[in-house]
This record gives sequence, structure tokens and C-alpha cells, in this order.
Amino acid sequence: MNAAVTSLGARRRTQTIEDAITSLHASVIADYLTARLAGSPIRTAEILAEAAHIDAQYPGFPSLVAQLDALQSAA
Repeated sequence: MNAAVTSLGARRRTQTIEDAITSLHASVIADYLTARLAGSPIRTAEILAEAAHIDAQYPGFPSLVAQLDALQSAA
């Protein structure tokens, strides 16, 4: 297979993975904000634990826990 085609395929796969993780982060952030607005400290703690687990699985991406901490600090 042509090297350019292989490289393009690899870039597309990487972009797809990045898009999926970005979507996952957005979903967790939305859940976190919903829990905070609802005043549910137990659910908020569960979401923070989930975020820590996601951070551990994808260490090369921006920290979801840090993003949630920044939201909490801004509130």
C-alpha cells in the first residue's frame, strides 16, 4: 500500500479517537454540571471518580479532572 495512503488512514484513525474522547469529555462535563446544579454531592463525587478513571485510561489527553476542578473554581 502507498505510504501516503497509509499515513492518511492513520491520521483519520487518530482524529476519530480524539473526537471520541472529546465527546466523552463533553458528556462527563455535562453530567457534572447537571449534578452540581441539582445539588447532588454524591453524584458529583461519582462523576469525579469517573473522570479520574478516564484520565488514567487516556494519559496523553488533557485532564478531565483538571477541567472539572476549573469549573468548580469558576463557580
